[in-house]
Amino acid sequence: MKIRQFESNDLNSCCNLLIHVFNQEPWNDKWSNEGAEQYLLDYIHTPGFKGIVAEDENGLKGFIFGFRKRWWKADEFFINEMCVNINEQRSGVGTKLIKYLESRLISEGVENITLLTNRGIPAEEFYKKNGFNIVDRIIFLYKKLNNIALKSGF
Repeated sequence: MKIRQFESNDLNSCCNLLIHVFNQEPWNDKWSNEGAEQYLLDYIHTPGFKGIVAEDENGLKGFIFGFRKRWWKADEFFINEMCVNINEQRSGVGTKLIKYLESRLISEGVENITLLTNRGIPAEEFYKKNGFNIVDRIIFLYKKLNNIALKSGF
């Protein structure tokens, strides 16, 4: 297996993998080809973007998309998306992707990696196993918008 930097001609394979993985349990998303492509392109066009892919002779096994960002103490890398083929999960592909990313980031002077994931799914345990910690002082909040602007006259 080869781990390397993302290249623009990897986009289609990454889209297909994202759809294949996240439209299944435990996520049950409903990604379309067009939606997945735009989703990943948004990340690719983010300043500081870095993508890492894992592949072998049979094709793409997994990828990480994220970006480097400034922080008051030191630069950090935020993982926007990590995806490993269902058939390759628990085989070391994800850990190899993380380790490759870590080595690249260390050489670039990045001091931290951050990410968001769901509680209680295999990804949570995967990240913990690979040295990530839960930040107790942070809470993730959201607000569902149901045409509030239209109802309020904006």
